[in-house]
Amino acid sequence: MENIIELITANPVYLAIAVILAIVVVYGFIKKIIKLVLVTASIFILYIAYLHYTGNNTAEISKSVSKSAEILKEAVSKTGEKVKESAIKTIEKKVEDKLTD
Repeated sequence: MENIIELITANPVYLAIAVILAIVVVYGFIKKIIKLVLVTASIFILYIAYLHYTGNNTAEISKSVSKSAEILKEAVSKTGEKVKESAIKTIEKKVEDKLTD
């Protein structure tokens, strides 16, 4: 594994290919997440429309969804910060290792 990393970092062509592949993978992942969110939102809107049409109370559902969205937003931001800190620590450690070698 270390040989592959050294090979990729040593040759700029391999590094460019690896970066492009990483960008394509991340783009595909984000695209799928956006599709999932849009489909989920569409289903939820149809459900709310159905409840409104049948005369059920939609105010309670809207409040619960708002609370859930806030909780999800906080969880995602915390996870993002943890990933960011972990990535920074890993990069710093690898740089220190390269400098000491």
